[in-house]
Amino acid sequence: MNASKAPWLIVALREVETKLRDKAFIISTIVTLLFIVGSVAITGVLGNRTSHFTVAATDDTSYQVLEQVIKDRPDDVELSISRLTPENAKQQLSAEQLSAILSASDDAQEFTLTGFNEVDQELSSLVREAMKSVMTDQLLAEAGLESSSLPDNDDLVTDQLHGDSERAAMASVMGLVFSFLFYMAAFLFGMPIANSVIEEKQNRVVEILASTIRLRQLLAGKIIGNVILAMLQLLAFLSIGLLAAYISPIQIPFLGIVTQVAGWFVVFFFGGFLLLAGIWAALGSLATRTEDLQQSSGPVVGLLMAVLFIGLYAKGSFLVVASYIPIVSSAAMPIRLLSGEVAIWEPVLSLAILLAACWLVLLFAERIYRRAVMHTGGALTLRKALKLEV
Repeated sequence: MNASKAPWLIVALREVETKLRDKAFIISTIVTLLFIVGSVAITGVLGNRTSHFTVAATDDTSYQVLEQVIKDRPDDVELSISRLTPENAKQQLSAEQLSAILSASDDAQEFTLTGFNEVDQELSSLVREAMKSVMTDQLLAEAGLESSSLPDNDDLVTDQLHGDSERAAMASVMGLVFSFLFYMAAFLFGMPIANSVIEEKQNRVVEILASTIRLRQLLAGKIIGNVILAMLQLLAFLSIGLLAAYISPIQIPFLGIVTQVAGWFVVFFFGGFLLLAGIWAALGSLATRTEDLQQSSGPVVGLLMAVLFIGLYAKGSFLVVASYIPIVSSAAMPIRLLSGEVAIWEPVLSLAILLAACWLVLLFAERIYRRAVMHTGGALTLRKALKLEV
């Protein structure tokens, strides 16, 4: 289609071009992308980091404790132990050849872990647990009992009747990410629609535009341009984040599920943002000053806060209900999909409700916009705007 025959396309491209020339927008996008990559990279580095400790024991009991530490240590901890005299141990610690010295009291009831200028918390925790285990074995031996007769930590297995705890944790984290992305886009691309409308009313530019282009097409161009920008930024964030996760040196659980649900989130994001874009445009047409917009945008801000709240706290039946409420469903349904306990018809129904609401809101917003955008005599209410002549 020729751009000269599609005024809405000219407006949409102008919105995109204006935003892409905004240095603040470009910088914030790049910084966010770097933050995403950096977060995944740091997680990978920390996940593969191995702690190495060199500890000397000054007596037999302390050495026994260190041997227990070696048995109980996690895979990401390496421990080298030795048996030294107190004098030699202090000399090597002073030369920073040792991480710490472990010594027991004369009655072997107390232990001291000495570092050069500090004691690593991870090492301290491992030694403390090993110390308890060794002392317990000694007391049992004195009583003529075997430590194997006591319950082991592995004897207690946790289970749950409904759901998967690891998957639920993943859903909580990704739910917050999805909610925040929607919340950020709603303000970053939605609010400028309203501000642009107000600016054109104040400068009376809209009167010039109205003589060359239908107001319906002017509105459509503004909404479509910002929807394109929001979708492009969202796809960039998700693509870079998922790519970084896939090439990360550590294996991230449920990554395949997150990738599938991210596709659903993009679709729900499109519907929810399109609906919000219509609302922002209508609010901008009702206002004549930025102050008017701040007063009238309270309900929209409340809806966006609800999206964030759902990403953080919503569970159970409340989350199920929220997943069918337009705008809120943009985050709620993807969160439910992450849990894996959703029938295939549920996201389809929720999306149908969202798109139907989007269509109705856009039609209503178009009626408000055409009636109110040419009015410059002060802020309007919805009732007053509907009474105006087109």
